[in-house]
Amino acid sequence: MSGSFDEEALSEGMSTPFHGTPASSSEPILQWSDLTYEVKTKAGKTAEWKTIMSKGSGVACAGETIAIIGSSGAGKTTLLNALSGRIEGGRLSGSILYRGAKRHPGSFKRTTAYVQQDDLMHPLLTVHETLTYAAKLRLPNSQYSEQEKQERVQSVMRQLRLDGAKNTPIGDAKTRGVSGGERKRVSVGMELLTSPRLLFLDEPTSGLDSNSSELVVELVKGISKDRGIATLMTIHQPSARIFNLFDKVILLSQGRVVYFGPVSESIQYFAKIGHQCPVHENPADYFVDIMTLDYRSDATLAESKERVSALADTFARYTAESNASLAEKQSLVRSYGEQDNSQVIAKNGWLYEYATLANRDWVNAMRNIPFVIGQVVQAIFMGVLIGFMYFYLKDDSLSVMNRMGVLFIITVNATFPVVMPLLSMYVQERDIMVRERASAAFRISSFYVSKATTFLPIILASNTILFIGIYFIAHLTFDAAKFFIALAVFYCVNMVSIAFTLMVGSGVESLEMGFIFAPSILTIQLLFGGLFSNPSTITPVLRWIRWVNPVFHTFAALAQNELGGLTFTCPPETQCYATGEQVLKSYSLMRFNIWQSVLFLIMLGAVNYAIGYVFLRWKAKPKYLWL
Repeated sequence: MSGSFDEEALSEGMSTPFHGTPASSSEPILQWSDLTYEVKTKAGKTAEWKTIMSKGSGVACAGETIAIIGSSGAGKTTLLNALSGRIEGGRLSGSILYRGAKRHPGSFKRTTAYVQQDDLMHPLLTVHETLTYAAKLRLPNSQYSEQEKQERVQSVMRQLRLDGAKNTPIGDAKTRGVSGGERKRVSVGMELLTSPRLLFLDEPTSGLDSNSSELVVELVKGISKDRGIATLMTIHQPSARIFNLFDKVILLSQGRVVYFGPVSESIQYFAKIGHQCPVHENPADYFVDIMTLDYRSDATLAESKERVSALADTFARYTAESNASLAEKQSLVRSYGEQDNSQVIAKNGWLYEYATLANRDWVNAMRNIPFVIGQVVQAIFMGVLIGFMYFYLKDDSLSVMNRMGVLFIITVNATFPVVMPLLSMYVQERDIMVRERASAAFRISSFYVSKATTFLPIILASNTILFIGIYFIAHLTFDAAKFFIALAVFYCVNMVSIAFTLMVGSGVESLEMGFIFAPSILTIQLLFGGLFSNPSTITPVLRWIRWVNPVFHTFAALAQNELGGLTFTCPPETQCYATGEQVLKSYSLMRFNIWQSVLFLIMLGAVNYAIGYVFLRWKAKPKYLWL
């Protein structure tokens, strides 16, 4: 490291301790000390603990905007996640105090806000609708009326300069919407609705141009100062203008703090320890450069490691004495070991959450024009095509196979065409829900039930068109009782398919995995559905599948309903089925009667819903590490 560390000269030249101890007038919101995070790695056959973050200490005060800067792998997001209570796995040690007390998960999540790097929002909702639904779900009815919630939305839109984009959809890769900067401001606005005491932002300027990036940081800083919010954000090599907007900066390298203090004094600090930033160079770029390991050669790597270690050791030596008496200097209100339960905000009622989410889901579904049109057009086209393929079935022996075929095709159309499009929609909205749930916006159960009840009428409406078209064009039995029984069975298998979609969508990590698992399971169900193989001839090892196979129960129920009581005419000198019962017995479809099969379908649907809910709770409630 060039230059030398002069502790006396440094102390004389700097006005504020670098660990960020606030002035007596500033309220400490979040404090952390000796924060260390380790993850287990495998080196051959042995497991070792690798330190990702080492002995970080500091404090964030009301109204301050703090930048966390470092090169890739420096530990920026790890520090942010540890402080926000969103770190998973590994081993976390040290202490974190929220307003002078040990954090309570319930109150902490509801009084803090986290803006993720990826802006996951419903693309078909407008800016105003997005913020309105967020206000309805996050602001308790016991404290805010509907009018006050709308006033809060309008206030946030004005502060973030979103009035001009009020009625513009959020948009995504398929739908044109707001700009990247506006999209990021909407994400910030959703978190500011609850008036948090702490605001965390992960790379809020990622993917934005310089003007949009500066505007986002400038607005966040202004709101943080006006509302007394302590704000911490990770940011990768900001421009000089953006860098100077921050009150304080945390510089990280290899998981260690190289500097934590006022931005205005950072250049002076590094100059006094032998690293003078050139006059016309961006300070942020210069700091990142001297903190980054150089892998161009073994010599440069060794030199850069020594430099980074010296920078961290120098800062640690200077702040050691201050950190030892940090608690006394900040006049803590509560003693360590207590939990801050004073800020727990009551949730809204379950029915209110469900009604709000169902309304949002319905708006999203109706605006998804390709999905809606696709469902209707597919139903009409397939209903006419299949109907005329089996046009006007007769009561002779030649029509037996055709009757069995059309009943099986009806069953098939309640599986693949239902599951695949819904799965794509559900996984996307599930990921949005996980982000919203991280802020305790609503219950998982209200979200889950709203999805089930929103999908159901859409699927039943379109598939009713398909069923009626096939039934009457193919001339299945024209009997009112048989028609409505067949329709009820068809509705049941549609319900099971929706439950299956929710189960798979809740359990898989990604949509790609869903598109692998769902077709595989559905194909197995079709193979054991009763048409391609006689259930009585299947090996006992696999024969049990029919008990849990909705396709088999549907096909068996439809076949019994359609063929029961039918008689067939046989041409001379040919072998044929004389009655429908003979057909059913030949296909081994009378193991369960119609209502037993319907009961099985209802039970399978209920089991799928229950398993899906368990999967969703497991996914939406990760095991975060808490201090």
